[in-house]
Amino acid sequence: MRRLLWAAGIVVLTAFFAYGIIRLLRPDRYPPGESVLGGTWSDVEHALFGFTLGEDYVHEEFVRGFAADLYLLAGGLVVAVGLGLAGGIWCAVRDRSRSARAVETTAVFFLCTPVYVLALGTLLLFAPPFGLFQLPYFFDPNSYAPPLESPWDFIRSMLVPWLVVGAPLAGAILRLTLALTRDSMGEHWVRTARAKGLPRKRVVRRHAAPASYATVLSQFGASAPIMVMNVVLVEWVFSIPGFFRHMRRALGQNYGAPENYIDIPMLQGLAMWAAVLIVAVSLLADVTIVRIDPRIRSA
Repeated sequence: MRRLLWAAGIVVLTAFFAYGIIRLLRPDRYPPGESVLGGTWSDVEHALFGFTLGEDYVHEEFVRGFAADLYLLAGGLVVAVGLGLAGGIWCAVRDRSRSARAVETTAVFFLCTPVYVLALGTLLLFAPPFGLFQLPYFFDPNSYAPPLESPWDFIRSMLVPWLVVGAPLAGAILRLTLALTRDSMGEHWVRTARAKGLPRKRVVRRHAAPASYATVLSQFGASAPIMVMNVVLVEWVFSIPGFFRHMRRALGQNYGAPENYIDIPMLQGLAMWAAVLIVAVSLLADVTIVRIDPRIRSA
């Protein structure tokens, strides 16, 4: 309950900052004589407590696109945790072998490569209009469809974005899992399992690796802002019709329009939605840590 209240408080403070700072810096946008505190409270009450995120057009775009945001973020998190843990355990079983070092090097590459560079590189390699090795089924432009409307189009349009969104965090989790598993190999319960004659694969998976899960989930929760930022960038590159696709236009980078302007109400709504997602992912990590770690439950 304390964590839920803390999460709700962070969202409310973010709303007051997002709407209050504009009233302080740009009072010319609002009716003269209106107080900053009273106007900010009115904005927050309408946008946050009224679940509108601000102006009517912002609410309409949010309703159209929030599901795609959730699908992309959830898939990226599953890819990051699943591939990261599986890769770390696989490398720990084959520790210091050539294949393990090759996987570690690949993880470092994905960890160090900015997500927008990785997304653009995949398009330059595989996109049908201009790619070197064209893969039309997974790189067709504007092929997104809701999962209930066309499951195949949904999966083939989201598979590569899921991998791109989750790749940096997957690389970090792989390295962290491998390092912690190596440290656990010297613990007394692991030595006992090895003394009983269990094969190394079983010792690593059942005895050494689980000790790293709580720390990995802490990394998962701390990386929530990075994951949301990856979603923003990937949606634009792969033309996914989520709410975050409006970020670039709202910042004034609406090329082709007769006038490039900063859409402040849209930016405020985007900031609120990003804050909700970041808090939700962090809260999910906290709840999962308590669930899998008996030491935290007993404390």
